[in-house]
Amino acid sequence: MRLKTFQARNMAQALAEVRKVLGEDAIIVASVPAEDGRGVVVTAAVDGAARSSVATPTSLPATVPAAEAVLAERRAAAGRRRPGAAEMPLRSGPRAVPPVAPPPDLPPASPPARPVLRSRADDVDDEIELEFEREETASITPAATATARREAAAAEEDPETVSKAVSPELAQIERALAFHGIGGQAGRRLLAMVRERLRAGEAPDRALAQALDRVVGFDPLGRTAGRPQALALIGLAGAGKTVTVAKLAARALTQGRRLTVVTADTIRAGGVEQLAAYTGLLGIDLLVAGSSRELARVAARARADAAGEPMTLLVDTAGVNPFFTEETEELATLIDAAELEPVLVLPAGIDPFEAADQGAAFSVLHPRRAICTRLDGARRLGAVICAAAAARVRLSEASVTAHVSEGLNPLSATGLAQLLLRDPLNLRPAKLDRDAEIRP
Repeated sequence: MRLKTFQARNMAQALAEVRKVLGEDAIIVASVPAEDGRGVVVTAAVDGAARSSVATPTSLPATVPAAEAVLAERRAAAGRRRPGAAEMPLRSGPRAVPPVAPPPDLPPASPPARPVLRSRADDVDDEIELEFEREETASITPAATATARREAAAAEEDPETVSKAVSPELAQIERALAFHGIGGQAGRRLLAMVRERLRAGEAPDRALAQALDRVVGFDPLGRTAGRPQALALIGLAGAGKTVTVAKLAARALTQGRRLTVVTADTIRAGGVEQLAAYTGLLGIDLLVAGSSRELARVAARARADAAGEPMTLLVDTAGVNPFFTEETEELATLIDAAELEPVLVLPAGIDPFEAADQGAAFSVLHPRRAICTRLDGARRLGAVICAAAAARVRLSEASVTAHVSEGLNPLSATGLAQLLLRDPLNLRPAKLDRDAEIRP
């Protein structure tokens, strides 16, 4: 696009000058009064070079040679088809070359391509963009795919090592991790440990289970059944904290534990009413704590009333954005005031890399265990594993149904490995056995 400024006595004269110089396709970019107060100053723009009403030698050198070259090529082609035809000399000079129709069997010649002007800055920008794409691709490519590429390259160098490089057992686990989207650091660590266990002669499901136990870890809440429990469920809004509190409360009642249920979610519309509906069905009262001081008093009273009996204190917290420091600091104050154990609630079925970032952000609250939700509605479980590994928490329970009365199921390395190794083309919802481990 070319810009040109014109000054005239009035707008009509300015527009006429614009059309005369730039042509009918020109557009007015700006118009302001002249500095001396006489007339107007107009800035116009047009794509390509400006059109002049008089053909001058300075405007033709770029056009005439190009047209002459096209005409010479056509005459040469016609001369080859007509022996003895003499080539007519071309006229050079400032005048435009008259158009010559091509022979009937020749396609119309396309206009000469305009040169693309590039600078060193353009090359540098391209290199930066290419490097950025390489880094981003490396960060989001599942570890299984990267490992497969490395082993394929090794196989090309030495075809005899194909069977050694990619065994059927390792390929099965790689496909499973790639399907579930388990990449990044968690995927690389899992593959390295799986490869080590396979070389030691372990079966694929057992090798993956041992790798999961080392990378993530498992610690069911039921292991502390004889000790007091004071838990605060934390996580994103909509992760399933309220329903999980209701499920934990139902299990505590069936175990004969002294139960206190508190909600600190006084911000979300309907948050108190939702949990009150669940506790009403269970026949227990719901306490509301609007501040950290109120929650500390409720927690102290619950511990005192237990008097050595097995006690469970469950606190439903408001959903927070872990990337907002103000929200995480407020939640940390609430947890510390009542001396609660934060339990991270991880929903399945979301983007694994987003889940990993969120898990790393929640690690500032120092949770030790995590509860997985929505396992019954998710075919890919990479979000749970990547988030747990990034947050450095152990997986404890999993929710595989929306029914509160059926509660939660403890997670184990063996059960999760079997879920990951299911055939992706024939996946079914996870089966539920009351008080049993998750199994496919």
